[in-house]
Amino acid sequence: MNSSISRHNSAWNDKVVLITGASEGIGAGCARLLAQRGARLVLTALPSESFERQESESCVIPGDITSHEVRIEVVERAMARFGRIDVLINNVGVGQYGYPTEVDTEISKRMFDINVFSPLALTQLVIPHMRAKGSGVIVNLGSVGGKVSLPWAVMYCATKWAVHCIDDSLHRELQGTGIRVMKVCPGIVDTRFREHVLAGAAPGRVEDIRRVVSADAVAGAIVRGLERGKRTVFVPKIGAVFTALDFFAPRVMDWYLRRKF
Repeated sequence: MNSSISRHNSAWNDKVVLITGASEGIGAGCARLLAQRGARLVLTALPSESFERQESESCVIPGDITSHEVRIEVVERAMARFGRIDVLINNVGVGQYGYPTEVDTEISKRMFDINVFSPLALTQLVIPHMRAKGSGVIVNLGSVGGKVSLPWAVMYCATKWAVHCIDDSLHRELQGTGIRVMKVCPGIVDTRFREHVLAGAAPGRVEDIRRVVSADAVAGAIVRGLERGKRTVFVPKIGAVFTALDFFAPRVMDWYLRRKF
């Protein structure tokens, strides 16, 4: 794969895309869009009746991606069926609400395993196959919360900071190999994220936020980012402004978060 993918749908016809967390939300949205463009898909998610019975030409592999055996199975089945992996979209992730003074760190360890270590371990399994053909793209789902730390979701933000760190390090390691890394930074997405959190609940004012972006909008931005060779994708784009404000004027961000939430 070249550094970018043509926006013509035909350019996706021989591309193999592996997507984690593909049963709903952003992962399912990416799968739909890429299937429409003719990509060949390898989809994995936690076992569920709806995910396992879906009718498609995709390679559907239910399982817990935190399992070493499941990760190996996913990559081996992808290679056995298609002979290549062109794009890995590490979409799987989970949340946890809690302030730094009260958060359950034992639960946080499970979240780090899901959000950080498992995507990295899967990437380590995929990279050798991409190196062998001299091309590929790694897409990691981060968050604006990984740029601007939110006190009520400290450990979730910490996992996304870690993901962004891995993105940047991986990008620098892989320069010159033909493999690129794309960082995705969504804002608040209209998914069942809050239903799946490992612990805690969003503060009332956070629950009331209505400025959210749809999962399909994030999926669309990911596909466009792949087609345009982007290194970083913010969805919505105001997330980049929010990030810049925290970087250049942290006291203003302190004031904003204290006043708003």
